[in-house]
Amino acid sequence: MATHREDGFSTTSRSHDDVTTTPSASSSGRRSRARPSLHGKDAVSFMALLADILRLQEQTLAMSYLYLHKYRKFIRDSKNRPDPVPDFLDSHTLALTTLSLSTKSTESPRRLRALITPAYSILHPNSPPIEVPSHKYDTLRGTIVTAELHLLRILKFELRHALPHEYIPRILDKSLSIVPGEDYDRQDDERKEEDGIVKTEDTFLGRQCMGLATRCLAEYSIATYYDARTIACGVVAVVLEGSGIMRSESVDGWVRRVAGGNVEIEDYRDVIKEVTMVYEGGVGVVVQEIPIQQENLEVKAAED
Repeated sequence: MATHREDGFSTTSRSHDDVTTTPSASSSGRRSRARPSLHGKDAVSFMALLADILRLQEQTLAMSYLYLHKYRKFIRDSKNRPDPVPDFLDSHTLALTTLSLSTKSTESPRRLRALITPAYSILHPNSPPIEVPSHKYDTLRGTIVTAELHLLRILKFELRHALPHEYIPRILDKSLSIVPGEDYDRQDDERKEEDGIVKTEDTFLGRQCMGLATRCLAEYSIATYYDARTIACGVVAVVLEGSGIMRSESVDGWVRRVAGGNVEIEDYRDVIKEVTMVYEGGVGVVVQEIPIQQENLEVKAAED
């Protein structure tokens, strides 16, 4: 794919001339200061920032991480073939493309304009906002549309994949069900609204589990080598322990009870180690550690 820096989301280290200055009240002037801005340290955090700006549900961001890793795995695996596929999507084009596709597959549609406008400003904090319509905007939009088609072929047009988030409510419910109490799920919707009864995933523990699950899917090794139910079991177990809630039953017994025999104990023991590292903040997304201020997003040049 031909790429082009001039009209892209290219990002370079800020120079003195690129700093926004505040007009001086005296001839001597005041010290220049940069315009307030936000940026992600890598492509994954860039996606998380955009997802929050777009008010996307957590599952949408999680799904975009899955797409990202599936693309990376496809490119890596192709290197062992006689005709390896070139890595034709740079980091930030890939981030925007996976995020765009995930908004569609999770029924959280956003216009490409809604993605491109903040993305451009994040990567060019000291430049004016991108104009819509404009040649530059049309070029970027065309690049993402083309990249979506490439990614769809790599994904074999399979956009719906199981997420740990789908299993967490049930696993968490089963974990807590050994304590006698009222069954709030049997309450009618009107009573739930009146009494402020929230869904399992919206409770104190539930929110932690959902957030940790998304962070886990940002890790290539977890997202690629474990199924969604196994990750969900590991996430719930780590959150319970991290919150000081201890189980009296054996590990094997707990896994069988909450997962219904659908999770291998060996896989559970392995994933627990990796989920714990994510929970404690001891890992990073190695395959995507690309500093914003050092990486250029190259986009396909539009033909006039």
